[in-house]
Formats: sequence, structure tokens, C-alpha cells
Amino acid sequence: MTLKKLIILVVLALTAYYVVYVKGFNPFSTKIDGNITLYNLEDKTFSLNEVAGESGTFVFFMGTWCPVCVREISALKELTEFFRKNKINILFCVHGESKDEIRQWLYQRDIPWDWKTFYWYNTYEPAFHIDVKGVPYMVAMNKKGEVTFSKAGGFPTNYLSKLALDMLESNK
Repeated sequence: MTLKKLIILVVLALTAYYVVYVKGFNPFSTKIDGNITLYNLEDKTFSLNEVAGESGTFVFFMGTWCPVCVREISALKELTEFFRKNKINILFCVHGESKDEIRQWLYQRDIPWDWKTFYWYNTYEPAFHIDVKGVPYMVAMNKKGEVTFSKAGGFPTNYLSKLALDMLESNK
């Protein structure tokens, strides 16, 4: 392989890494259908449009078996007041063996009352192109329902703060 080809290959690989892992580009999601059905723990149904925040929405997919998910809750709790003040809703979609297991899991972690919690029935969520094996998974949507960021893995507080500020800035 010539040096020129090697340099081109390295540049392409670094560009792909930056776009996918740093910027969180998800080629499958651009605008999410607001009519997605969500089920709360009392089996009431809601559309995504009904529970979306006025300024934007963060949707977190978690599993009761996932230790990383538990760690992420503390980062989210630190930003709860910021989200409230800026009218950004947190949707918490949790997958587990049963609704009772999820209720217990949420109770043990003292989830704030205004986080909208839903039971994630299927192991695959087609609207967001994610599987339960990919939790924790987060999707940030602006007030128009457009996906501005999506990523699997941990979400440090400063990372979420930046995403929220970018979301608010894009609403102007």
C-alpha cells in the first residue's frame, strides 16, 4: 500500500470515528414519528408528541439488569432542575422482566417524580433502531422532533449539559 493510500484510509477512519462517536450521528434517525406509542407502568398509552418537552426531549433507554444504567441515573439527577427550568423533558424507557420489577428498580433509585417513565415492552425499538443489548442508549430531540444526537453508552453530566445547551441554542 502506498503512503498516499494509507493517509487517505487513516483520514477516512478518523472522520468516521468523529462523526459517529464524537458527534453521535445516527444515520437511521433524523425525524422521529411523534405518534410512537409509549406505555406507562399503569398501561396507559401516550404518544411521543404528548410527552415531549416544550424545548426538547431526552429519551433514555435502560435495562434493570444494566449496571452502567444505574450509574447514569446520578448524572441525570444532577441536571433535573436544569431540565425543568428549560422545559426539556426526560423520558425514561426501562426494560425488565415485569412491570413490578421495573417499579421496584425505579423506586430503589429514587427517580424524580416528573421524569416520565415507560415500560419498554419489546427487545427492539424500531423507531429508534436500538436493541436492549445496546443499553444505556440516549436520544436527544429538539422541539421539532428531530434527532439531534443519539448514542449508546455513558452520559457524564458535562456531556448532557452541553447537549442540552446545544438543543436550546438550536431552538432560537
